[in-house]
Amino acid sequence: MGSVDQEEMAVIIDGQPMTQEQAKALVRERVEKLHGEFVKMRDRWVQHRAASGVETRWRKASDLYLGGQEGRSSNFEETLKSGPAPRGKAKQKRSTIVVNIVRPKVDQAVARICEILLPTDDKNWGIKPTPDPQLAQFTGDTRPTIDRATGQPTGMTAHDEAQLVREAARQMADGMERKIDDALTECSYNGQSRKIIEDGVRLGTGVIWGPFPARQTSKVWVPRPDGTAEMHYNEDVVPASEWVDPWDVFFDPACGNDHQRGRGVFRRRKVTRKEIRRLVGLPGYDADALRSVLRTEPRAVRVAEGRVQRETLQDDSYEMWEYHGEVEPDDMALLSSSMEGDPLEAESGVLVMINDVIVGALDQFTVDGSLPCDVWCWRKSDDSPYGYGLPDELENQQRVVNAAWRQVMDNAAVTMGGQIVTKKGQVVPMDGNYEISPLKIWYAKDDLADIRQAFGVFEFNSHLEELLAIAKTAMEMADVESSMPQIMGGEQGSAPETVGGMVMLFQNASAVLRQRVKLYDDSITRPHVGRYYDWFMANDDDPNIKGDYEVDARGSTSLLERDIQNQALLNLAAVTSNPRYAPHLKEREELKLILRAFRVNPEELLKDEQQVAQEQANNPPQDPRMVAAQVNMQAKQLDIQDRQEQRQFEAQRNDQELGFKREQLQYNSAREQAEYELAQTESAITRDATLLKLQQTAQLSRESAAAKERLETLKIENQRQIFNAEADMKMRTGQGI
Repeated sequence: MGSVDQEEMAVIIDGQPMTQEQAKALVRERVEKLHGEFVKMRDRWVQHRAASGVETRWRKASDLYLGGQEGRSSNFEETLKSGPAPRGKAKQKRSTIVVNIVRPKVDQAVARICEILLPTDDKNWGIKPTPDPQLAQFTGDTRPTIDRATGQPTGMTAHDEAQLVREAARQMADGMERKIDDALTECSYNGQSRKIIEDGVRLGTGVIWGPFPARQTSKVWVPRPDGTAEMHYNEDVVPASEWVDPWDVFFDPACGNDHQRGRGVFRRRKVTRKEIRRLVGLPGYDADALRSVLRTEPRAVRVAEGRVQRETLQDDSYEMWEYHGEVEPDDMALLSSSMEGDPLEAESGVLVMINDVIVGALDQFTVDGSLPCDVWCWRKSDDSPYGYGLPDELENQQRVVNAAWRQVMDNAAVTMGGQIVTKKGQVVPMDGNYEISPLKIWYAKDDLADIRQAFGVFEFNSHLEELLAIAKTAMEMADVESSMPQIMGGEQGSAPETVGGMVMLFQNASAVLRQRVKLYDDSITRPHVGRYYDWFMANDDDPNIKGDYEVDARGSTSLLERDIQNQALLNLAAVTSNPRYAPHLKEREELKLILRAFRVNPEELLKDEQQVAQEQANNPPQDPRMVAAQVNMQAKQLDIQDRQEQRQFEAQRNDQELGFKREQLQYNSAREQAEYELAQTESAITRDATLLKLQQTAQLSRESAAAKERLETLKIENQRQIFNAEADMKMRTGQGI
């Protein structure tokens, strides 16, 4: 046998010399094995979440939010449970109305939390220097300090130097805060946060991804010598964050309720063939693997009947799976050996898979190796990073409300019209149709003595009040179970009308909501902004922003508390204007807070600090004691002037009152004289009227007596004449008297 060629024995793997072909075959075998391990791990995580009931809970929560039939099951599921429906059995006509109490509560909670966490005039976070215990011991220390380099006195005390160090750290922290704020503004962090809050309240789980490296493109117009301008594009890599649909995030089943404890996380996203081609040439991506993926049909991973299955996508899009988490260094080196980049030695990395093929291996972009995502849950679960949403708390009361309202509808359908009973043949409709209609004529048989024996209407009792009481009680219980009373939605109800009572009531009503906001600070704001801090500390080249800082999450300060603070600031301004307190206050910061209390942006009104310093240098401020003395003197002069004006006013008022009293006395005298004359006139008139009445009475009496006398005379004369006539008659007839 001949000797072995040196080129055929040029590779040594695991201490064994191999040829190039053998080495490639071994690497290919290990890569395929590694692909299979991550595919199995991905399938196991996907299957675990589907079997845990989380996805079923999400579907039910979405159904409750949209007002569907709560807790309903599909026809297939119903058939599996109860068997096929019997043939010929008519379906009962029952009400299926849904009175949605879930969506208003969810929208109300989302709006309130967004209003608290994402104010328009401020940030819900800040960067401040970490307190230094060594500097704290120099506070109030008046001992002079010595320059260590020269050995000469610095002219400052230990307290002054400590204050300078604190101020420098604060300015550097402000620079870091501006850097982070600019990056969050570029990626629309507030808009992404609103989506997270909506997912967290509605589904129970909201996920934000980042910071991750993103390309930022800007255009610049460069002037030319001929006077025209040429447009240039500048590209830069900046950190960014984005909302992620919880349906597309799969955590390690062993992580418990803290996703950072797990080995990693899989993220699913849809990509087109065009987007896959753009990955060719990027560091960390294998062109051969991408080429092989494009030659296959797009497949998606689905869980059906408890098993992971592959199905072909009809929209010509691919499922790209990103794995972020722990990867063994040997595995990363093995994957990188077939790619363009150098072997990676990180313990955490990023693997990209399409159609169960790893097409990329990248270094993890988080500095500390943590997972680049944060999760906020409305109510945390004990054994899963996926929590429970507000619809889960309202499900039972939603069922009660729907049941009560459906009974109201069914009861109304029965009780709004009577049940008609007729004896067929005894009563015949004119048109031959027995259906009830207005102004219809019916014929009764001749032998029917009483129509009520063949035709009757029976009414059923309505239980509307009892059913509505059930629905009302269920809605009240929904307020209790969800900790979202109606007062938080703007309805006063039976709340007291006093300002203090309303404030106390609103504080008590929003206590649970503020607790949710604090959980958001702990779960999202503090860790997410903290990773931005790590990003700029590791990648930014500006030394003036780097230091030992900590994230200050301020989202737990509710709007009501801010309004109370605003009122306190306006009242505090009268106290802080005292010259005795001026050396102890930050006047510029106080002015900023007061302007914010008036809903005014301080940056639009305040002068720049350099401009203020220049103006003060040109016009040096006076001694506060002299200013205070002048203010006191001016106040006393104004007080004396006010007293003089007050005395003049009182003298004028006394003169006016005296004149008014004099005029009132004259008026009273004139009125009394007029009343006396009026009384005299009335007395004379009464006397004359009385005398005239007496005279008229006497005259009437005399005339009445004379008339009576004449009447009596006439009566006597008449009787005498009658007597004489009768006597004369008797005398002529011969009859005596």
